[in-house]
Amino acid sequence: MRRSGSVRAVTITVSIMMIVIIAVRFAFPSVFPGLFTAVARPFWRVEYSISSGQLDSVESLLAANQDLSRKLDESEVRSRSATELNSENDQLKALMGRASTTDRILAAVIAKPPFAPYDELLLDIGSDTGLIAGNMVYATGMIPIGRITDVLTHSSKVLLFSSPGQTFSVQIGGANVPATAVGQGGGQYSAELPRTTAVSQGDPVSIPSLKSNLYGIVSAVVSDPSEPFETILFAPPVNIYQLRWVLVEKSKHDQ
Repeated sequence: MRRSGSVRAVTITVSIMMIVIIAVRFAFPSVFPGLFTAVARPFWRVEYSISSGQLDSVESLLAANQDLSRKLDESEVRSRSATELNSENDQLKALMGRASTTDRILAAVIAKPPFAPYDELLLDIGSDTGLIAGNMVYATGMIPIGRITDVLTHSSKVLLFSSPGQTFSVQIGGANVPATAVGQGGGQYSAELPRTTAVSQGDPVSIPSLKSNLYGIVSAVVSDPSEPFETILFAPPVNIYQLRWVLVEKSKHDQ
């Protein structure tokens, strides 16, 4: 009799709990989902940490970081290579466009300072293409930069006009004031003009006997009120030590 009473009490208790649960479920539908979420959240966090690698060892994290850094470096190298190729392509197009309509030969610069003597270039063409000493050499934009001095079968040497002691006639400024340019080395030139001459920074410099109009750009004017002359410094608008390609004129022209 006692046992049946216990069973009855348990049954009544379970029934009451079910009724309460059902009542609460209908009266407050958001209670149980919220309770379930609160209980399950810690387990979710652990699972996420494991799947995302947050619980990995320090060595694994360092290795992953190094791998990411390597991939970024490779991407930067590829981007830089593409930029250089585009620049080289533009230079070749400019040079070849000119070479196709004139008696000039495209040449690659295979040595330049500091891997060649000061103010000299070494080209990959020589007498096999008809070159002779005295041929004019041009940079991109048909800017004359020097002459061939020595010719071998498959190579030739260029002496740059900027070589120290080299002199030649130029015209400076919009008024084409005649002057004698003197090479200063490193692609730099100087010339002396009367202080009353209206020449300023940025003025063009040309060589009268050449068809190319632009040879250099005035970079500075050094003037002393006590002196009757001022020093004009100029340089070509291209960096001769970054040249990869040049044009060589076959026929010899005297300045």
